[in-house]
Amino acid sequence: MNKTSTFQRQFLSRIGDFAPFHQLMDLVPDVAFFMKDRDGCFVMNNRRSCEFFHADHERDTLGKTDYDFFPKERAALYVQGDQEFMRTGRPIVNAIAPAPENSDQMIVYSKVPVYDKSRKIIGVAGIHRIVEGLRGTPDWYGRFSKVIDHIHRHYADDIELAALAAQAGVSQSQFERRFRQLLGTSPGEYILRVRVNASRSLLENTDRTIADIALAVGFYDHSHFTRTFKRQMSCSPKQYRDHHRESR
Repeated sequence: MNKTSTFQRQFLSRIGDFAPFHQLMDLVPDVAFFMKDRDGCFVMNNRRSCEFFHADHERDTLGKTDYDFFPKERAALYVQGDQEFMRTGRPIVNAIAPAPENSDQMIVYSKVPVYDKSRKIIGVAGIHRIVEGLRGTPDWYGRFSKVIDHIHRHYADDIELAALAAQAGVSQSQFERRFRQLLGTSPGEYILRVRVNASRSLLENTDRTIADIALAVGFYDHSHFTRTFKRQMSCSPKQYRDHHRESR
């Protein structure tokens, strides 16, 4: 573990009250945040999440499960998904599902595992938001989630938008339009974000050259990587690496 990670963990271990985080999450009006324990009992919910339960306050949701708020079949779907997720521990990023409050609407959601101090998974935390005005079929939504998963698994490969559109079962123009509607950015820009994010770990934790890292995460040359990294991170890859090494 490097010194920056140690510094972060030491500071976070001193926090005695999560109220500031509650306050911040409540200030995000269109994003629902939740946390559940291993048994599926709610531990945290922000204001938007409580709205899905028709609950006036977070305390009205604590210790309860999806079965206390949703029809049996819908609740079973959520519980089954959470249990499978906690079994694998693999984060879910920008997947699509029916909205809890209205099956005619869709949400984009992400989940991450919650660990205890011994790195054992003890729960799940997630966020989701409703996508307004989205129309399509359930089959298409499932295929789109698989496309996002494909990007996160194969970002280092040459990813063609036409192939992604074919995987989603729509034309390329429809794919690009729906992608932007769901995630607020174009497919190409999303792929670049995933690649830059992957490069950060390599810059922080390895001595590989910047040119080598560029190729490893899917950029076709050093200059393209540097331009994209600087646009997204407001510093060059070298400056980013130097800063993190000075902080160790």
